Amino acid sequence: MTDEERQRAIDFVVAQEAKNSVQLEKLIEAHRTVENRLSLTERRMDRDEYRLDRYERIVKLMIKAGRRERTIRREQDERYHRRYQELLASQAHTDSRLDALIDIVHQRMSGA
Repeated sequence: MTDEERQRAIDFVVAQEAKNSVQLEKLIEAHRTVENRLSLTERRMDRDEYRLDRYERIVKLMIKAGRRERTIRREQDERYHRRYQELLASQAHTDSRLDALIDIVHQRMSGA
């Protein structure tokens, strides 16, 4: 190999090394960009997970409150139903007594 051929080979190797260095720098920068995006995505996911956890707790509390309210309403409905039945029974008793009084008044008025 002559000096000129050796020099061309060295120039080629140096050019390739420079080209490889540029490509390596681009890869490193692309890797940094991806890492930054990944870090941002992880922070967003953490924030979204926190929100989902909070929303889940809120929904559970709402369900619990709804069940408690349903129980309270059912108990109130049962109490009102019992009171209504008692009122109807009392009214029936009052109606029969009133009918008896009306019969007595009619008998006295008719001269019995």
